[in-house]
Amino acid sequence: MSDPNELRPVNTQYAVSLLEQLKFFYEQKLLTDVVLIVEGTEFPCHKMVLATCSSYFRAMFMSGLSESKQTHIHMRNVDPVTLQIIITYAYTGNLAINDSTVEPLYETACFLQVEDVLLRCRDYLVKKINAENCVRMLSFGDLFSCNELKQSAKQMVEHKFAVVYRHEAFLQLSHELLIDVLCSDNLNVEKEETVREAAMLWLEYNTESRSQYLSSVLSQIRIDALSEVTQRAWFQGLPPNDKSVVVQGLYKSMPKFFKPRLGMTKEEMLIFIEATAETPGDSHGGCNTHSAVCYSPQAEKVYKLCNPPGDLQKVGTLVTPDNDIYIAGGQIPLKNSIANHSKTSKLQAVFRPVDSFYWFDAQQNTWIPKTPMLCSRIKPSVVYCEGYIYAIGGDNVPDDRHLLLAKSEEK
Repeated sequence: MSDPNELRPVNTQYAVSLLEQLKFFYEQKLLTDVVLIVEGTEFPCHKMVLATCSSYFRAMFMSGLSESKQTHIHMRNVDPVTLQIIITYAYTGNLAINDSTVEPLYETACFLQVEDVLLRCRDYLVKKINAENCVRMLSFGDLFSCNELKQSAKQMVEHKFAVVYRHEAFLQLSHELLIDVLCSDNLNVEKEETVREAAMLWLEYNTESRSQYLSSVLSQIRIDALSEVTQRAWFQGLPPNDKSVVVQGLYKSMPKFFKPRLGMTKEEMLIFIEATAETPGDSHGGCNTHSAVCYSPQAEKVYKLCNPPGDLQKVGTLVTPDNDIYIAGGQIPLKNSIANHSKTSKLQAVFRPVDSFYWFDAQQNTWIPKTPMLCSRIKPSVVYCEGYIYAIGGDNVPDDRHLLLAKSEEK
């Protein structure tokens, strides 16, 4: 006799049918019991659907306050286009995210407390972080207390610091975020003069309002790392009335021995991806090994790097003029896909091409997923040209000549 409390598999067909019926009722305005009004646009909805999707609406409709009894609710702090996207998600599970909608969508989802939309927008933004937008994403993540976005953006700011400190968004950073960046050991700068220039540009962007931060900002500069020529020229150029305050702040916080920034410890490396050959099969049929290693000519040592993620093979590789490493496309083996081909007496694995695109974070020794390519490609040629990365050629069908895992001898 079966246990009545036993968990049974979800009937996915019924779940899909239920969603389709809810969508139909919404589109036909059947049995709706609340109307959301935004800037004169009305959205007839069902309280149960909204409450299921949003903690904000759940609290509103179940609080027992006046809003729970209203049939028409005026919404503020949202725009009709973004609200429509969230309502469509509530009734269908489909979320339309693109570069123009993701930030207002994140902001509205934060206000309405739609957790899944928040997570998907966050993942979208993290994959889109680059040198052009990383400072703005740092401020955006800080504004909405999204630590994952903030940390990913900060890592890119540190990595691209020599470029981004001249951007308008950097000059508009809050004092707290600026200090967090300037004090970092992970700044990718070859000279401390770059950090000094960034600090001065930020202070001079609005001298009147930022003069109160003079000491706290300049104290993040590691004086001993500056050349004597720079130190002498800098202090001589300071206004007399500010000189004592600056010097006091600088030397008060300066360590006896400065710690070099990450970029000051650069070393040339030779990096090899998928450098190993095919290995003999094991009890499961064997595999093609794929790895990433780097060789230091200076130290004459070989270091192990993080392997390409997810058993990825036959990728296109690229090193940009800024020494960024990317891999694009490739193929991955399908799980439980080894098939016995009797005619050839060979065990073969089934692969599928992928559209993945990864950037190598050398600081964390990990591959960071970025926005995927438009289509799947195996072993594409990847080139860099005027700030853009192009994937050229490649194949979208696995080559059977490279699928061999092991041979079985017929008796």
